[in-house]
Amino acid sequence: MAPRPRNPGSKDLPPNLYRKTDRRNGATYYTYRDPVSGRMFGLGKDKEAAVMEAVAANHAEVLRPTLRARIAEPVVEADRKFADWLIEYDAIYPEKGLSVHTMRTTRSRLRAIKEAFGNKYIRSIRTMDIASFLATFTKADKAPMSKAMRSLLRDVFTEAIAAGWCDLNPVDATRPARSKVKRSRLSLELWKAMHAATDRPWLKRAMELALLTGQRRDDIGSMLFKDDHDGFLHVVQSKTGARLRLSTALRLEAIGLDLAGVIKLCRDRVVSKHLVHHSRSAGGAKAGSSIKLNTLTLIFAEARDQAAANLGIDLGPHPPSFHEMRSLAARLHAAEGRDPQKLLGHRNAAMTEMYKDGRGSEWIDVA
Repeated sequence: MAPRPRNPGSKDLPPNLYRKTDRRNGATYYTYRDPVSGRMFGLGKDKEAAVMEAVAANHAEVLRPTLRARIAEPVVEADRKFADWLIEYDAIYPEKGLSVHTMRTTRSRLRAIKEAFGNKYIRSIRTMDIASFLATFTKADKAPMSKAMRSLLRDVFTEAIAAGWCDLNPVDATRPARSKVKRSRLSLELWKAMHAATDRPWLKRAMELALLTGQRRDDIGSMLFKDDHDGFLHVVQSKTGARLRLSTALRLEAIGLDLAGVIKLCRDRVVSKHLVHHSRSAGGAKAGSSIKLNTLTLIFAEARDQAAANLGIDLGPHPPSFHEMRSLAARLHAAEGRDPQKLLGHRNAAMTEMYKDGRGSEWIDVA
């Protein structure tokens, strides 16, 4: 097969060497075309050097390795299993300063990710694979879990790129699931009805502490009498590790209570180190022992349903949980002029605004 006719502007160049002028800056560049593979290689702007290297590549055996090294196919690194990378990642994510609760949750999610992708080669995992995996949660009406899995997978691949295991993050092109919060908010009216109706002193104390401090269920259950000193109740949040000092003079006029008074009420005839504790032995629980978190959730729900029935309130398919007292606390403290962001231990105001959103559970007064 006869070679293509040379461009008039390349007549003075050896075979396989071409020149091109950049219209933007007027500079002339030289390019060598490998006659075997057809691949093009830039040789810069120096015509004399380009001619010498092209001639050497075409004819001279001694100088041929100089350009041949550039023409040679790059060595492709062997792909490795995704499960092997997860072993490496297992040593990375604990260094991110995660709380014990988040570490436990992350380990559980990583097991699910390993089950889905462990046997695949990491470079072979595509956006479609990730999207299909995330869709299983969305279709099961678990949009928040889909978003959490996407966030974790994105970090897993980001770290893999940094370590040289792959070059692209297949998660970036996926869309996070759209989730709509279904759980209804807890109103002050319902809270007061629950508080008045329950015959369990420990539930009253837990509800009072939750509304005064705005802390999560885990942190309410973990509060100890020894954490009350120097005029402050000291709380280290289990989820975030945030360290809060809550003044025991903190008072919520909406319920007519202050923190010091509630802590005093927690001290009953039973010796206990826990603020919220069993006042008497029952079943497998001993007097003075802490209340199990599942028990807090269950008895709170029973009191909520009974109070709602008494008030004639329809709570719908997603009634407020124990955690909704955290939102009610944010709204009540904000209404009384306190900063709910500090109280809740949030790092950013956007999260606090979400908690302050009543989701239509409260009346709006129009003067």
